[in-house]
Amino acid sequence: MRNSRKVSRKQQILLASSKVFSKKGYHATSITDICEKADVARGTIYLYFNNKRDIFETLISDFSSSMLENIRMFSLDEPLTEQFDRNIRKFAEIIVQNRDLTKIIVSEAVGLDNEFDHQLLLFYAKLVEYVEGALIMLQKCGEISNNINPRLLAYSIIGSIKEIAYQWALDGGSLLDVDPLLKHVREFSLKNYIEFK
Repeated sequence: MRNSRKVSRKQQILLASSKVFSKKGYHATSITDICEKADVARGTIYLYFNNKRDIFETLISDFSSSMLENIRMFSLDEPLTEQFDRNIRKFAEIIVQNRDLTKIIVSEAVGLDNEFDHQLLLFYAKLVEYVEGALIMLQKCGEISNNINPRLLAYSIIGSIKEIAYQWALDGGSLLDVDPLLKHVREFSLKNYIEFK
């Protein structure tokens, strides 16, 4: 019981922190702001985290890990395009369900310091690697042209989703409809992308 209460309190602090960081930015946010939002004493924060940077790093790490954990590798047991759509949809749904964290990862974490930049580069590199691998499989099965450069197309897909997520996260009121995003990835990126010969 006590252990679950600790986890719950830690999650309470992280949730409050994501809202404050998203609204005020990393530099303008103080531990006091987080305490007020989480409705906890300052000492409680330090039971779980070393400092503000530790909280921020935990948010980024948890979000990027959940994103990567929810991507399923391809199998030949079902159509590859369906698997590709399902993974892109899952990726988009995580973005939709985590507006504050999305805003943090696509805007606040960039350029914060070399260590964060390195973490983000690794995160995006893993996403690109996954998409590139999926595109190569689609090429081998004849579902997309062999003349398409899979690495460049993977960057295009991840870049498109990242920019859409960024604009959506900044716009406080709109809903992000996943279906047009999937349609864009499927129709623009897969069918009409420039072919390299």
